[in-house]
Amino acid sequence: MKDWWAMAMLFSGGLFAGGVVSIGWERVPAWKRADLADFRAGFAYTLRRVDRLQPALLTVCLVSTIAFAVSTGSVARALAILAAGGFLVILVGSVAWLVPIQRRLVAVGSGEPSAYLDGLRARWLRGHLIRAAGALALFVLAVVAASR
Repeated sequence: MKDWWAMAMLFSGGLFAGGVVSIGWERVPAWKRADLADFRAGFAYTLRRVDRLQPALLTVCLVSTIAFAVSTGSVARALAILAAGGFLVILVGSVAWLVPIQRRLVAVGSGEPSAYLDGLRARWLRGHLIRAAGALALFVLAVVAASR
């Protein structure tokens, strides 16, 4: 059963990490350069496409990482527990920090001051890059755990 959990952990973790890294690699630089109207349109479009998939992949990854940790022993268990804890931090941090910013960026009217919107954009971009780096590091940790 351990192998099934390892496959689920690596598959969902790889898709999640790849998704957030690809947004960080491809979209973040473009969104930094875009004017606010173009940024908000592109941002809203991207969110509609990935906002349900990414949390689902992260949840599957978290559950399968915990199940893998329970089904294995010694060093692999410790590494998987660390990875699961990190994935939980990403999930909670995303819900508590990034999702409220996303909602404000998409819902805010055009009458808001551009300095306010620029601040929200900068906070979200910084938070997403932190999430992407964390997801990549935790995925590597999960791969190491599965190889033990």
